[in-house]
Amino acid sequence: FDVNGNGYLSLAEIDKAMRDVVQLPKLFELKPVLMRAFMAAKNKVKSKSKHGDDYVTKGEFRYLLKYLRQYYELYVAFDRIDKDGDRRVSYKEFCMAIPDLEKWGIDMSNPEAQWKQADRDGGGMILFIEFCDWGIKRGLDLDDDDDDDENE
Repeated sequence: FDVNGNGYLSLAEIDKAMRDVVQLPKLFELKPVLMRAFMAAKNKVKSKSKHGDDYVTKGEFRYLLKYLRQYYELYVAFDRIDKDGDRRVSYKEFCMAIPDLEKWGIDMSNPEAQWKQADRDGGGMILFIEFCDWGIKRGLDLDDDDDDDENE
């Protein structure tokens, strides 16, 4: 990942590594996932270096991998809800997804309250970053992912 050997990973290096090292074209194409994971990881450990807070350090690399997994799962959930593919979730799409959201561990007994919490900026649409913040706080977990396949 660290092609220049400076001990820091930039977003561009991570992006390139997804394509060339990890060879996950699907993840390489999902820039919102890479951006969210990068931002979360680079701020995980307080750096002693003047540049450390702007990059992912060696000590934060494992967090980067964890966040890539987490934000990819959130992206899959978001994409399933976003039926028209405009990268925004409308209230109608949100309500249509209530059964899925409940399967994913979200208490949807009050959809209006959940909507207001998810639509943080009050813009009438839930953007990916809003969905991530909302889903993480509620422990959203896809029911059909492979994070608990001990029996296989």
